[in-house]
This record gives sequence, C-alpha cells and structure tokens, in this order.
Amino acid sequence: MQSSRKSLFLALAMIIAGVIAFFLFLYVTGHDPDERPLTLMEWVIAGILIGPGFGYLMKWRRLRDS
Repeated sequence: MQSSRKSLFLALAMIIAGVIAFFLFLYVTGHDPDERPLTLMEWVIAGILIGPGFGYLMKWRRLRDS
C-alpha cells in the first residue's frame, strides 16, 4: 500500500511540475494570452511537459487494479 501511495504522489508531482514548467516556458518566451492564443507548437510543448505525468498515472492505475 505504501508503495502504491508513493507512486501516486510521484505521478501527481510529475503532472504539477509539467504544468509549472509549461507556464515558466510561456513566461520566458514572453507569451501574452491577451495578444494571441497558443499556437500548435506551444500545445505540443505543453503535451511533452505534462504528458509523462499522465502516462505514469495510467501505469499506476493499471498496477493498482490488477
């Protein structure tokens, strides 16, 4: 049970870190949401940063259910 809980916290931490990294990327590149919406490249970068956390969460759920 303890290992499962640690894996869940790791997955959630990866998701949160990905979101923070994406907003930091937007800040560093000077993106202003009032001027223009996100481009396809920015959405792809968001997926690359946030996606691994969701993948790990799916892996955790599969292991927990079996």
